[in-house]
Amino acid sequence: MDQARRRVLKGGGAVGVLTWLGAAGVVSFPAHAAEPVFAIHGVAAVMEALGAAGATESAAVEIHAAEIVENGAMVPVEVVSRVPASRQIALLVDQNPTTLAALFDLPEGTAPQLQTRIKMAKTSHVIALVEAEGGFHVARREIKIVQGGCA
Repeated sequence: MDQARRRVLKGGGAVGVLTWLGAAGVVSFPAHAAEPVFAIHGVAAVMEALGAAGATESAAVEIHAAEIVENGAMVPVEVVSRVPASRQIALLVDQNPTTLAALFDLPEGTAPQLQTRIKMAKTSHVIALVEAEGGFHVARREIKIVQGGCA
């Protein structure tokens, strides 16, 4: 089979599957609305852009991550929210060039818990911002990045 034809068929198939998943509600595509927020620097400015300027510290939001990480290129982070009706979870890193590291929309009925890996430039606070019916809730955790792999 011709290579160009094969690429076209693969690309068309991928678009078809994504379109079908979007129509079925399995995959949503609201990320384009958040693109300008990813360009904003500073925790306060990002929180204001997300409408979370008055977020309250909450013990119902937990960040699970290692205190010291050797490689800042892949920092595993888990966020668990016990806030009822959690709709969105954002991860912010205050010392990163891009403050907003991730933004997750949670469909209704989804467990408000996620695991991901983020990139961190240097030792910094990771901030989990949870949007729920009662407003915005926040938790913070400092993660130390070891340069050169030495403690």
